[in-house]
Amino acid sequence: MRKLTLGVGLVVLLCCGGRASAAIDAISVSPAATVLLPYFEVDPNGTAASGLDTLIALNNASATAMLAHVSVWTDLAVPVMSFQVYLTGYDVETIDLGEVLAGRLPRTASAGQDQQPSDAISPHGDFSQDINFASCTGILPPPAQLSTEFVTHVRNALTGKNSDVLGGCSGRDLGDGIMRGYVTVDGVNSCSLLLPDSPNFYDFYSTQQNTLWGSYQTIDRGTKRVRAGSLVHIQASFNDPEVTVAGQYTFYGRLHGFNATDKRQPLATTFGLRYVNTPGAGFPTATYAIVWRDPKVPQAAFACGTNPSWYPLGQESLVVFDQGEEPEVQMVDPVAPVTPGAVLTPFPAATQKVLLGGADFPLGFERGWIYMNLNTSVAGVMKPDEDPTAAQAWVEVIYEDRDPGAYGVRGRTAVAHPAVQLDSATESLHTIIGN
Repeated sequence: MRKLTLGVGLVVLLCCGGRASAAIDAISVSPAATVLLPYFEVDPNGTAASGLDTLIALNNASATAMLAHVSVWTDLAVPVMSFQVYLTGYDVETIDLGEVLAGRLPRTASAGQDQQPSDAISPHGDFSQDINFASCTGILPPPAQLSTEFVTHVRNALTGKNSDVLGGCSGRDLGDGIMRGYVTVDGVNSCSLLLPDSPNFYDFYSTQQNTLWGSYQTIDRGTKRVRAGSLVHIQASFNDPEVTVAGQYTFYGRLHGFNATDKRQPLATTFGLRYVNTPGAGFPTATYAIVWRDPKVPQAAFACGTNPSWYPLGQESLVVFDQGEEPEVQMVDPVAPVTPGAVLTPFPAATQKVLLGGADFPLGFERGWIYMNLNTSVAGVMKPDEDPTAAQAWVEVIYEDRDPGAYGVRGRTAVAHPAVQLDSATESLHTIIGN
């Protein structure tokens, strides 16, 4: 019987020496210049009683008022819309993606646009600054409803259909009509109508002030299941050579030829996560992985029916361990010739939610842990200089109870947390299990 391929060869842990960690190479939940929602799902046909939605709570950690540039990307890393959110000092703004993708943006305005009556749109407290960003005139506050044409563009782009605005397709069509992608939020010094892949965006608009923080909730109204967690907090630096020297790996490096103009730390490349898939044995009964990945090239819309040149993304190593530390190693059919595609690519897109133990990532054990080395080569990309095969990623694990058993609330429980980061893309080494 053919065994599916999940690991590689003998299991060896190589702990190599490398240069010292940079000042900001560890991703932590601290105020940052950029925050990332690594994955969202929104049902455009959802109602108050059913459907998927995702909400972001965006916070300003400083007394100083600021602007945040919110960008929505497809699951194949194409930006489809950007808008501004004004935050007074210590402000918090809830961004309901179901409302945003239906064309109803959060209503905020800096002091210069918030005058009828004064402070009615973005009020501020005794300890909070409220200032005027003149560049936001005509942009903030946003209209109550975006045009039907733009909303259609957004919906099509995020469900893998043709967008007339983009001139092609920009995401995967998974056949269920659910809008999927990820969101980035950057601190900026002025309002603009630019997408984050626009030339010189990080030279002229983004700031390196580490003042943003936030969280998210994903709601399944049909099952009454809610999960929540922190956004990914990506810090910036003016003077750390790991993120200010051209050729180094930075979070937005792919958008500007890895010239370090964004000055933002990259994410990790290697992760460990626990999985439990034991139906009828209690919570949880199913484990999912949310996996955000860097295609390492700027991606525009492409001809419908085709894929980007980098798709699917591979990986250096996936090893599954059971409770007794026995590995499930990668094997192909033991005959010649070797079957193309025998090595799984369960995380091919820029972002995805994958059932661990499902068709895309079959497992031979009910519970254990998975080592994920998501470094990979991308054709034509020879960056960063120290290690062109380095590829940043982010992994979160979701535990759900999908068994409708006898406890009444079963089938409604979900918890999520980040996988353990085993390295950073600022490091020149790859820690490898299996070779």
